[in-house]
Amino acid sequence: MKLSAQKQAQPSKPDMTIDRFYAEVAPFIDKFNNWAGELRFGAKADHICYKCGASEEFVAIRSLFELPGTYHFLSFISGRRIVIIKLPKPIPTLLGKIWFLELSDQKPDGSQTSGFDHIEVYPTHVTLEQMVASLAERGISFEQSIRPHHQTYDLTLKGGFGIRLEPEPLIETIKRRDMK
Repeated sequence: MKLSAQKQAQPSKPDMTIDRFYAEVAPFIDKFNNWAGELRFGAKADHICYKCGASEEFVAIRSLFELPGTYHFLSFISGRRIVIIKLPKPIPTLLGKIWFLELSDQKPDGSQTSGFDHIEVYPTHVTLEQMVASLAERGISFEQSIRPHHQTYDLTLKGGFGIRLEPEPLIETIKRRDMK
């Protein structure tokens, strides 16, 4: 299944608080955990992605989490700002603690809606391709998605929330590609 625009989109949230963020992520973590048993002991949850429906929302949420002394990394991908921010407390999942938020600004074409979009996962004991093949043998098919900046394997859960498989933790990708 292809990871598509959020089906459970939420209105722009310039009034988001840290407590509200953690409360609103809970149902998405529940969906993820209901599925994640398939990868238990073979993969780690890396980060969660929140896509913003407006640049004002991006700035507001970014300002909540991007405090002095907090790790953050800003890049421009496909014509928009994307920031990786270390959360003040982790989000627990069956596949480990999620310490990072990927916050995406509105797309240049204005087509993006607000909401939690996906959790990225990486394998711990096999290659990404071996993990995808193993899941396919169990009847769980991911769609390969080739983007200008990288390739992923995507699955959309009921309700539109996605799981994206990557070969390594995002921080390792950033160090390898952007911190030379």
